[in-house]
Amino acid sequence: MKSDVKSTLATIPSFYASVLQALSTQGRVINALVLRETKTRYGEHKLGFVWAFIEPTIMVTVFVAFFSMMQQDSQGAMPLVTFMITGILPFTIFREVMVQMQGAIAQNRTLLGFPQVTTFDVIVARGLLEFSVLSVVFVVMLFMVHILGYRVEVEDPLMLLWICVLMALFGTGIGFFFASITPLIPSVRQITTVALGRPLFLSSGLFYTAESLPGFIRDWLLYNPLLHMIEFGRSAFYYEFESTYASWSYVYSWVVCSLALGMTTHQAMRRRAIVGI
Repeated sequence: MKSDVKSTLATIPSFYASVLQALSTQGRVINALVLRETKTRYGEHKLGFVWAFIEPTIMVTVFVAFFSMMQQDSQGAMPLVTFMITGILPFTIFREVMVQMQGAIAQNRTLLGFPQVTTFDVIVARGLLEFSVLSVVFVVMLFMVHILGYRVEVEDPLMLLWICVLMALFGTGIGFFFASITPLIPSVRQITTVALGRPLFLSSGLFYTAESLPGFIRDWLLYNPLLHMIEFGRSAFYYEFESTYASWSYVYSWVVCSLALGMTTHQAMRRRAIVGI
């Protein structure tokens, strides 16, 4: 009996060593994939990372110009420019993480021939790159509007960062789900573009607050977890704003369920996804 206990205890260090080695190997693989994605996406263009700023900048500019023409220079006590940035950039983090991860398996078929590279690695690498780039874009845009003379005072930076992380995690769960089934059903990509594109864009509170909506519309739109996250993001950004409708438990439930669905689907479909490419 004692010898069995000693042999079991002796295997524990080797078990942890093998786990750490496996994690280290996977970390190096994901890092290499992120660098490859970075070079592929941004290194082949003269403007490089400037491309990452173009779409959100255009979106913010268009909406600011539109509402300014309607003689709305602010939303409540919130300046219009920062109001749009704190809505559009977090939403863009969710959307781009989801979209980029969706095509990861189908667009990295050659890399999956290497034994060290798994479908999990290529999906995670895309999500990490997108989140990192858009987080930098968010910070730089706030810095630029500060230089232009707009007031940028973040009440709770850590909470704002956490909201961006939750946006990315929500996009990650959905991205894993669609990445696992898109190689088998390619038409899913077009369906998700229609179903999760404009409807979510219009219903997620990018250019309004929940409080500003009529009650019957607000009750329906609050089923959208992205609206809750953006409300919390603006609550973290502005001293003057505190959402009375957003729910942390609702947000966490959606994020955890999306990750569980995405990971479970990926675990079940990853082999078929590779064969189906």
